[in-house]
Amino acid sequence: MKSTKLSIKGFKALPIHTMKEENCTEIKNVKIEESGEKLVPIDTFPEKIVNQPEYFIQGIEGALPVGYLREGAYKRLLRAANMLPKGFKILVFDAWRPAKVQKSLYSKVKEMLKLKNPDATYSEISALAEEFIAFPSENENEPPPHETGGAVDLTIVDSFGIPLNMGTEFDEISENTHTRFYEEKIERGEKLSKEETEILLNRRLLFNIMEAVGFRNYAGEWWHYDYGNQRWAWCIGKGVSAFYGIAKPKFVWMKI
Repeated sequence: MKSTKLSIKGFKALPIHTMKEENCTEIKNVKIEESGEKLVPIDTFPEKIVNQPEYFIQGIEGALPVGYLREGAYKRLLRAANMLPKGFKILVFDAWRPAKVQKSLYSKVKEMLKLKNPDATYSEISALAEEFIAFPSENENEPPPHETGGAVDLTIVDSFGIPLNMGTEFDEISENTHTRFYEEKIERGEKLSKEETEILLNRRLLFNIMEAVGFRNYAGEWWHYDYGNQRWAWCIGKGVSAFYGIAKPKFVWMKI
């Protein structure tokens, strides 16, 4: 794990490093050694973490009004929140995701992409969809990241509760959502506008504090981070196994 001694200025000065190209086959082949760690609600410490369940708000079938994460991932998220400037908080859009929600979102993304690409084949649409959302696999050896409780979609809000400008909306489907979009503009020799520079620095802050506490980013989405699941283990490499497989919160009266 990286040192967490950098200042906020230091985090913003540190460019977002390049990430290896996503390889779904390699990720799915990562071994899972389930830890049995429980899922915990993320809304119990509002001084540091804001629960904003986007899929529940938007009426996605099966979505819950409270986010859940594995306990270890949640504690690391709190550490990240503690590294922010006074009054700033982590805002969570989505964390653990029921299978029903994963299937619904996957279908909605495919429908949207088909409208934008009417001449594309079924296979082409499916491949394109998986750049934005994991296939809703029912294979316990290949769980979608969010179904493990080790994936989280988030941003940062300032001391007034206003989200920092990250350049796109959450879940927007565009090239601008790629975490290094503005870094790559600089690398091509392009000059950033004042607003683009602000976005770049905000993304660096989020990326570097999350990496500092052990999470790993999905390069296609500035908001998505993993810990403990297959994607995280693949990012770490060196034969590391995942320790979060499929998980569900335990409810007495409701079955998911």
